[in-house]
Amino acid sequence: MKEIKGISLIVLVITIVVIIILAGAVILSLANNNPIASANEATFESNVASYNSELALVISKEYLQDNLFSPSAFNKGVWDGTGGNVTGTIKQYITSITPEDGAKFEIQSGKIVYVGIDETEENWLTNIGILCGTKTPPVIEVNVIATENSTVTGQATTYDNPIIPKGFKAINNVTTWPTDWNTGLVIEDESGNQFVWVPIDGINIVYEKDFTYPAWYMVNFSNITEDILPQGVVEEDQITKYGGFYIARYESMFDYNDGNMRAASKKSIDKEDTTSWSGARDSAHTGYLWNYIDYTDAKIYAESMCESYGYDSSKILTHLITGTEWDVTMKWLQNSGKSVTNSTTWGNHTDSAESANVEGHGSIQISGFSEYWKSNNIYDLAGNVWEWTNEKCASNEFIVRSGKYNYGGIECSSAFRNNVISSYLAIDTSFRLSLYIK
Repeated sequence: MKEIKGISLIVLVITIVVIIILAGAVILSLANNNPIASANEATFESNVASYNSELALVISKEYLQDNLFSPSAFNKGVWDGTGGNVTGTIKQYITSITPEDGAKFEIQSGKIVYVGIDETEENWLTNIGILCGTKTPPVIEVNVIATENSTVTGQATTYDNPIIPKGFKAINNVTTWPTDWNTGLVIEDESGNQFVWVPIDGINIVYEKDFTYPAWYMVNFSNITEDILPQGVVEEDQITKYGGFYIARYESMFDYNDGNMRAASKKSIDKEDTTSWSGARDSAHTGYLWNYIDYTDAKIYAESMCESYGYDSSKILTHLITGTEWDVTMKWLQNSGKSVTNSTTWGNHTDSAESANVEGHGSIQISGFSEYWKSNNIYDLAGNVWEWTNEKCASNEFIVRSGKYNYGGIECSSAFRNNVISSYLAIDTSFRLSLYIK
């Protein structure tokens, strides 16, 4: 019988291993020299280079038409691919861009920037020197609640393009910004609390304490410091990041909700009835101007507002207005043409001039009582009642600002400081809040 020969098991195993190694080498070679991937990369880079060239022509044309044109201020957002919806987007200026690429690129500071999320495309663009950045937040429309911290125009935040915090909406006409920024942009949360943007341009208005403002009594300025702020609040960081801050539009109103006492920045509906004051606050006082409050409680309720209204604490915190914030607000009012060392013409004082026809001037009123007592969209910064600030004067003394209803506008103006013991509790003291945006 003829002997049948075959390969041994060892030879078979070796053969299989060799085949696997060769197959892996072939696959790796194909992957590194994938003609399809290479073609996609080349096409993508070529398209972007073309967009970049088109942008360079646009920049040149804009400058020729206006020698004051600044490329660093030339910013246009992504395009949503809608043919007729191109104004203010990259498509308006780079007309050749495709809908797919229009959603991945912006013009930021006069340069084309990739804001997509594809790492492979990011690597391709690095090879040709195109920057990768973060997508500009969407435009915030009037009376539309922001779902994320964003801006009025959707562009980068600056003193004249205010940040709109998550959970708030802009309620006044934003179309006049930034040319009319002294009117004060007003934002409102879902409960009706309102705040006003105080812009800090770093030139006309600088974020710093101002001790040139006189004191009502003999306050020792050298002893004035800021009291401790809530954890996470670093005011200078907010100013650097956003170019301003939000101040409560109204003196605090007492709001009683579900058994909880909380402060509100709303137009109050009543002033305290001093003839029946019992010292207790409950649901019967909801809507009252919140006077008869000492420093400790004012600070507590100012800082707890964030939690009591359900703000996203990863985005927003609240606190008692600082002395520096008050001084900066005074500078803003001065820059708008108001006198803050003589608030006779615009505050609730005994000698109020322009508001002389307002029945009740020279006596305590609700916050928001008169349009005469409003400046840059903020009510009652002059007169009516003293307002606690976060300024500390001594171990048991703190500073109140705003002036007072039963004094004149010069002797007790909006900018004056007055030192009061922390336990001071009377008809003529209230407080005002600030927002801190992270």
